[in-house]
Amino acid sequence: MRDFVGIERLTDAVKSSLLDFSYYLTLGKLDDAYRVVKEINSPSIWENMAQMCVKSKRLDVAEVCLGNMGHARGAAAVREAKKDGNVDVAIGVLAIQLGLIEDAANLFRDASRFDMLNALYQASGRWQRAISVAESKDRVHLKTTHYNYAKYLESIGRIDDAIEHYQLSNNARHEVPRMLFHLGRVEELGEYAVQTEDSVLLKWWASYMESIGRFENAKKYYGKAKDHLSLVRIACFQGDLSRAAEIVADTNDRASAYHFARQLEHQGEYQEAINFFAISGCFNHSIRLARQFGLDAELMRYAMKSTQALMVECAQHFESKGEYDKAMQLYHKGGDTSRALELCFRIGEEPSNAHTNLAFDMLNTIAQELGANSSPQLLARCGDFLVQHQQFEKAVDLYVMAKRYNAAIEMCAVNRVSINETLADKLTPSDAMDPSERKEILKDLAKALKKQGSFALASKKYTQAGDRVRAIKCLVRSGDTKAVIQFATISRHPEIYTLAANYLQQMNWRGSMEIMKAIITFYTKAKSFLQLAGFYDSCAQVEIDEYRDYDKAIGALNEALKYLLKDDSRTARDMASFLEKRILLISKFVEAKASRRDPGKMVAICEALLQDPMVEDAIRAGDCYALLIEHSYSTGNYQDAYQYMKEMKERNIQVQPYVDREILEAVQKAVGVSSSKATANESKGDDEVVYSSRKQQEENSNYDIDEEIADEINEDIEEDEASGRFGNNHSSQYRRK
Repeated sequence: MRDFVGIERLTDAVKSSLLDFSYYLTLGKLDDAYRVVKEINSPSIWENMAQMCVKSKRLDVAEVCLGNMGHARGAAAVREAKKDGNVDVAIGVLAIQLGLIEDAANLFRDASRFDMLNALYQASGRWQRAISVAESKDRVHLKTTHYNYAKYLESIGRIDDAIEHYQLSNNARHEVPRMLFHLGRVEELGEYAVQTEDSVLLKWWASYMESIGRFENAKKYYGKAKDHLSLVRIACFQGDLSRAAEIVADTNDRASAYHFARQLEHQGEYQEAINFFAISGCFNHSIRLARQFGLDAELMRYAMKSTQALMVECAQHFESKGEYDKAMQLYHKGGDTSRALELCFRIGEEPSNAHTNLAFDMLNTIAQELGANSSPQLLARCGDFLVQHQQFEKAVDLYVMAKRYNAAIEMCAVNRVSINETLADKLTPSDAMDPSERKEILKDLAKALKKQGSFALASKKYTQAGDRVRAIKCLVRSGDTKAVIQFATISRHPEIYTLAANYLQQMNWRGSMEIMKAIITFYTKAKSFLQLAGFYDSCAQVEIDEYRDYDKAIGALNEALKYLLKDDSRTARDMASFLEKRILLISKFVEAKASRRDPGKMVAICEALLQDPMVEDAIRAGDCYALLIEHSYSTGNYQDAYQYMKEMKERNIQVQPYVDREILEAVQKAVGVSSSKATANESKGDDEVVYSSRKQQEENSNYDIDEEIADEINEDIEEDEASGRFGNNHSSQYRRK
């Protein structure tokens, strides 16, 4: 058998050693296996055993065999292949070292290492197999395989096949011209370049034609390759400048325009050179020539199209010549905004300057383009300039962007700029600002709004600043009753409850149950028992003055007394004592009205009440007299009735509002007094009512509440002015011109 070639020449002892060696290897006893064969020195035997290891895939035994063979290169290759971690790959490398190509190919195929299989086929000259593997399994190396095959075909002289595979490897652009030129097949190279229509090859061939002086052919191939620069270069070399200009005009190629412009400059055609430099996009050369020869119109036109650095450089040139309008535009467009503004400020401070209007327009343009990322100092300076020219709204925007809220608010206050809701929102700092600083700015804004009479907006800003007390005061001044109720309900602050209830007492609470309930609720939540008692006292007086309902009045006064008893102050105790006396007097009057069936008791109670000095604080004396007059009339005692009327007049109490006209006329007729004369003596008409001193006291109380709130608002404004925040002592830059 092939695996045992050479064993017939061995002694029996060697044969026995080989059998033992195989036995020990099978058992995995490598030391014993090596010990029994270490005396064998026949390379052919070891080679045959190594080949057997390829069949059995015993890599460990194969390494021993290679060592005994002295095959250092093979051992190194196998050791390197083992790093891959795949036994089939390592065995495949061993097979290659032993010349077993087919075995190696099968092993690589089993291991799915088609890259190594491809390389094996290339190394063994099996190119078609290599290409087939690359096309189906190893496409990442397909172009490399075609390239290596093309190099091989070139080496054996198969030029046409080599060209084909160079093309398949995408290296024809460089390798084919090299190969054909090296072989001296120049004409064939030209034909190949034309056939492929590859612009790179055509340019290379055209440059070769140009190098040997065949300019017509060169221009032909440059044209096919669309190399306009080379066409212009040849036209300029031949002195055909008109043809060069036509090519530039037709193609608008920037490189061609630049080359042609350089030629024109060299020949002194500077105007044309400037234009062609501009076509090429090289505005720096156009600007250089325009400045050199004083062509300011072209300089300005091309400077506006150039880079920012060139714009600034041209702006400096125009500034030095006193052409400030052009300088400002170029500084602005060149990004040197600070320098443009400096120029605007300098010109704006010279009223006689012819460019003043232009400077102001430019400043407006710059101001509109400035953003929050601009320098705060720059923004503030623009704002100051706009203030000087009474452009207050634009100035406010700049101050806000510069985070100079206080300056913006002060400017609005000093120059009486109306702060509407939009402007107020602009002047409101963002939440990202330091809370304490933001709070102070909001308070300043609210004070400015309050000074302008925008109480609703002022209230909103005070609320944002966390000063709810001042916010409710401003809402009160705004007169928005619904907002006052809603704000007080949300705030849940005793002082705010009290202020809101005080304000609501001035409203028509008699005709609105909602307002009346709100007043009672707010005073109760604020624990303002004195004010709540006063309100119930007002309710009682309304029942007496408008409806003569003394029963309900007693109920209201009892409610007032109930809340006064919850207050431990001396004022509350005094007021409670006073209310108790009033309740007593009213109760007596109610008792008198209820005693109509007992005339003597009723008359006694009424006359006693009229003698009491506190009667006017409790009831209307007119109601008491009316009760007596009606009783005297019903009993036919007209003289007593008339006597009561005279007492009413002595107390300055009109009779008509309390006594029916029929009773009045009957009494006057019975005592012999003319009704027309008596009517003439009346100072008021029948529809007027003289309220008691208590009613006047209520009105005075309401007036005092209104005055108290107004005084607090005015005191806040006066404090602001006294502190110099919005007073007259301000920088002149904020004053109205």
